[in-house]
Amino acid sequence: MDGKGKITVCIFSLALVIAGCQPSVRFTSSKKPNNNSTYSKPVKTEQKGETFKYSPETIGAERYRIIEEAESWLGTPYCYGGYSKDCTDCSGFVLNIFQAVGIMLPRTAETQFEYGNNIDDNDKEAGDLVFFRDKSKISHVGIYAGNNEFIHASISNGVVRQSLDDFYYREHYAGAKRVIQ
Repeated sequence: MDGKGKITVCIFSLALVIAGCQPSVRFTSSKKPNNNSTYSKPVKTEQKGETFKYSPETIGAERYRIIEEAESWLGTPYCYGGYSKDCTDCSGFVLNIFQAVGIMLPRTAETQFEYGNNIDDNDKEAGDLVFFRDKSKISHVGIYAGNNEFIHASISNGVVRQSLDDFYYREHYAGAKRVIQ
């Protein structure tokens, strides 16, 4: 193989590795991080109807800290193999958020899927992990944030909040795990 062929193979291999944490570049968000956000279970309000807010009293201090920490990472750029606020991939993001509250997780999305307890989709709570698969394996992970949304590191936009109702996520959803009891 000549020099150009080797470079082409290297570039193609690198592209496959970069895509390994996420099956597709479909992750977008027009929302800007709101550093003043609060969280609590759904509560009826007279002015706006149904609203979703969380507090340590309604979801527990540990889950609240996980969501607060995850929100503080919104806008962090994506990079394959990264796991800091300089840049992160999906599993590095999840690893850091849980480590911040004293929970140690494995490094990759695939091994994180093997950790924790399976939970029914209707029982997801803020702070649970949600997983997605490509054709052959678990390829992406995020943190459930309530209101059928999750926070994750996307290749195209870095750490964002995204709806699980997006067609792509519905089609590739692999399940949820609970690591907080």
